[in-house]
This record gives sequence, structure tokens and C-alpha cells, in this order.
Amino acid sequence: MNNPRPFIRSERRQGAENGAELREYRLLERIGQDELAIIYRAIHQTLNRPVYISLLRRHDWISSSRFQLAARLAASLNHPHLLPVIDAGHDERYGDYMVTPYVDARPLSDLLAEGPLELPLAMRIISQIAAALDYLHEQQIIHRDVQPANILVTPQGNAYLTNLSLAAAPDAPDLSQIEEADYVTPYSAPELRLIQHEAHPALDIYSLGAVAYHMLSGELPPTGLIAELDLVGKPPPLTLAERVLLRMLSPQPNLRFTTAGAAANALRLALRTLLDQSTTDMEESRWEACAEWFENPLELALSTDLSNLADQFNDFLSESRKRADKWHRRNYVRQWLNNWSRKNRFRRSSLGQLIELETIASFNIYFYELHVLYETRTKPEVKIRPMNLDERPQAEPALDLWSVPLPIAEEFSSEKGGDIVLPGSRRFFTCTECQGSGQLVCPQCQGKGTIKPRKTRNDETDPVDQTCNRCKGYGKVRCEKCAGNGNLVEEKVFHWSRRAVEHQNDDDSEGLPNNVRTLLRQRAQPVYEAEIDLFDSQWRSVGTLSDLIDRAIANAGEHTRPIRAKLRIRGVTMTQINGLLDGQECELYLIGPDDTLVSTISLWNIERIALIVSVILLVIVITVTLVTIWL
Repeated sequence: MNNPRPFIRSERRQGAENGAELREYRLLERIGQDELAIIYRAIHQTLNRPVYISLLRRHDWISSSRFQLAARLAASLNHPHLLPVIDAGHDERYGDYMVTPYVDARPLSDLLAEGPLELPLAMRIISQIAAALDYLHEQQIIHRDVQPANILVTPQGNAYLTNLSLAAAPDAPDLSQIEEADYVTPYSAPELRLIQHEAHPALDIYSLGAVAYHMLSGELPPTGLIAELDLVGKPPPLTLAERVLLRMLSPQPNLRFTTAGAAANALRLALRTLLDQSTTDMEESRWEACAEWFENPLELALSTDLSNLADQFNDFLSESRKRADKWHRRNYVRQWLNNWSRKNRFRRSSLGQLIELETIASFNIYFYELHVLYETRTKPEVKIRPMNLDERPQAEPALDLWSVPLPIAEEFSSEKGGDIVLPGSRRFFTCTECQGSGQLVCPQCQGKGTIKPRKTRNDETDPVDQTCNRCKGYGKVRCEKCAGNGNLVEEKVFHWSRRAVEHQNDDDSEGLPNNVRTLLRQRAQPVYEAEIDLFDSQWRSVGTLSDLIDRAIANAGEHTRPIRAKLRIRGVTMTQINGLLDGQECELYLIGPDDTLVSTISLWNIERIALIVSVILLVIVITVTLVTIWL
């Protein structure tokens, strides 16, 4: 079994390729290479967007097929922890290429070279990669190459699964001819073979377990048929996680977890006591086994953001976590529901004792408003005008269109703008009409200065010549083309304008009841507001926000760019309790800091209501009867 195929970093080179152009992109710097491609930092010249470009460096048909497979699959998928492909193709000079967004991240293999990871970070990476794998499996895609070299980790702790070049998918090419040494790593399941019909999710579950072992121990995972783990001298997390890891690394695929998410949850349960020591607002060891806190990708993106600007968000997140810590304890749930029942005599009594808890999940939902100021600069047009009398030719640096300074946009508001001359485009030359004299022969008197009036009658004597009223007798008139100064100016002129647009999006809540979704929007409170860089990679980990940014960028158009963007976020916390009430499936939603309760089934005490209604009707009947008798 060979070593992992690492992401090979190279020293910065000032080679001929730096600064080269590939379609709409300019290659800026070679940053390294992996098994199939050389990787460059680049920029999209029209959008001014930083990207990474991978150029295929092996040109056999198998490598080409794998490279195209990775590009095609990644471009068709949409998950916050899968690195997307935003462009791909073939260039005559450089061959096959693939474009991914710029992400400020390091390969997990680089981090592991420095030793085992901190437990919270390790669990965060495992949970995120597990979510990505479950998403792939839902799309009938098996990754088959989960290893640290194919996982990127940002400074904020966001993880991205990359490199689908060995994936099994319904339309994937046959890769069975690849040599075993080219795909087997210490993280590969023992039964791995690149035969299409033999691919199954258990392959990725094994690899995830092997990666988890490496992160918790700081050592490569054991190979072969694993029956037990050598725990001598190993860190405490490995000892607590032994049972879960052994199941993930089982030599029998059918004994492994059925989903990556289930494996990650089991691992988190096993490590709860240690996780408690790394946080002050949650004690997971005191939670119900069925309770879980779902971390929103936004919470990672902002966890290390701009200290003062993120204070409001951090306060909101801290309160949300403390609230979840209470709701994840059975006694608190039962006591709160019982108190809720007692506040209204028509509610079911002792609701906390009646409901059989199955799952408790807490999470935050966010609503996004992205205010974008777009600037349009039209394609420069050549215009010719007369040279001004006080104008003198002078050398000025030539600037491209988007380097021309314009008035600073003080507010997020639309502006009509105006026309601007492109610096360095002016050319002074002699007027071609008057040849620099500034005058033309008078077309009315043909330069004579006088004109002969026409006779009004045939017998009239020849009239006396009169001074030309056009040139006043001079025989010359001003050249209108150059305004009489003999010189012209040719220059390129563009028009600029600005428009402000608001884009909105929110976390996916499509599966929730309509009344719950309405309450979530009503109870959401402001948690963050700041100007952002649309191309900052930290926002790419938040799926709904990434979609919103993509929409904002796509809205720019051919001659338009977003120049400023302000992000406003509102958030609301929620706990969802699933259980059985009188043998009927029930979902309870506790929304907002005041824990407004919404249920999918009626929580009214129907028997008590019916009894009271019956009593009221009986009183009415008796009253009517007595009145009738009395009358």
C-alpha cells in the first residue's frame, strides 16, 4: 500500500507562465500541484474575481478522463462543503483546465503534518465532510478517495472535500484499468476496487474513519483487517472513540455505519465529555443521547471575523447555544412543557409527561439581505472634437477602463453618472478640413467677398455687387469642424453610472410548516451588518449566502461590476422536538428567545373543552326552559 498522494507545494516561481492569459483568466502565480494538475492562483479579468486554475499535467487518456470527470461532477453539485467547479474547458496552448473559487485554505494533510488536531476542530471537520459524503451518496456518487490531501480547511475551520477524479457515478467512465498503486492509500477500504458496480457508500465511511483516526491520534491509520486499535500512548480522544472507529474501520462493509452522518454523530456522542472541556456554554455530556446542536456554516464563517463588527453576532450565538444546552436535557423539556400546560386550562395537562421524546435538535436560521452597488462603464467610443484654445498636448499615462478613478460612492444609492475621457487616449492633429488654417473659402461668395444680386426683371440693368453677408467681405469663414483653431482632438469616451440593488435569501426552511416559517421571519433579530468583499472565500462555506453572492455577481452584466456590498443578517434560534403523543407522531417547534411553541398536532384538551361546552349548552337549555315555563 502506497503513501497518500499529497498536495505538493512549490516555491513561488517567476516563470514564463506567470502573467499568461488563458481565456478570460490571467495566471498570477503557480502555487503547487497534485496528482493530476498544476495549480495556479489566477484572476478573472472581466469580473476581477480571484480563482484557482488547475491545468492537467498528465495527458494519457485515463488522466484526462479522471480530470474531466472531476470537473463535470463538481460543476453539477451544490453543497457548502464540496469545492465547486465554476468553469472548465480546453485551451489550445495549455490543454484541459478547471476553475474553482479562491479559498483561503490549507490541505488537511499539511495540518496533520504538524500533529493531531484540537478536538473541536477535528469534530467540526468530520461533521462537515460527513455531511458532504451523505449528499454525494444521495446523488448516487461514491467519492472513493477521501483522504487528508483531498480536504481543504480554512482558518475559520470550514472544510471542503475536493477531487472527484476517482468517483463512481452513474455516467462515470470505466476506471478499472488504473493501477492499484495509483489509487490505494492508507485511508482506502480494504475491499476498494475501481469497478463501477462494486462501489458502495461503505467505502467512504471507512475512509472517513481512517481520516478521523489520523486527526485524533496524529498518526496514519492502521492498515489491513483491523480487529482492535493499539491505544498504548495514544491521546485520550482515541480511547473514547475506539468503539466508533472500530465500527467505521470494520473489514466487513455491512457492519459499518449506514451513513456518514450517523458515524459522525456516534463519534460526537463518544467524545462529549472531552468536548465539554473545550466550551463554556454547552455541556454535551448532560444532554439526551437523542439531542443534537446543528452548527450553521455562517457561525464558522463569522467566528473569527472582524472582532468588533461580529460582537452582536457572537452574543446572539452564545445565547442560542446556552438556550440549546437547556432544551437538550429531558428534565428541562418535561418541566417546561408541564408549565406551559398549566398556563391555560384548555391545554393538555401534564404535556411533558405525555410526550415520548425521540429527537431534540436545536439550530439557528438566518435571513440575508445583500445590498450591492453596481457600477457600469460602457465600452469607450472614439469621438473627435475641436481643440480648446487653452488646451495643450501633454503626456499622460494610459489607463485601462476599470483603472480610471471616479467619484467615490458615499452611499448605496443609484447615480446617473456622466461621460469620462479615457486617460492616455487623446490624440491631437491638424484639422483635415482647413489644413490647420482655421478658415475655409466662403461657400456663398466663393472667396470673392462680394456677391452679385439677381435681376428681378429682364430689362433691369445689372445690379451693383454687394458685400457677402456670410463672410462679411473677407472671403473666408470659420472652419466649424475645428471651431477655427486649426486643430482637432481624438479621444475615447465612456459613460459611467451606478445602480443600487437589494438581493435576499434565507436558510432553507422549505420543509417546515408555513406557520413556523412565518414566525421565524417575524422573530428574527439583527445579528450582523457590515460591508463585505463578494469574492472573500469565507462566505463560500455558507450555501445560501454563496448562492446569493453568485446571483449578485451574475446580475452585473458585461460592462458592469459590483463595487460595494453590504450584508445584513437577521437570525432566529429554534429547537425542534420530535416524539409521540398518544401514539401519534408529533413535532414541536420552540421559536425565538421567548420559546413560542408551535405543534403539528392539536395540544388542546379536547375532553375538557367538550365538557365545558356541554355544561354551557345545558345551562342555556335549562335557562330557556325556565323562561318558557315562567312565561
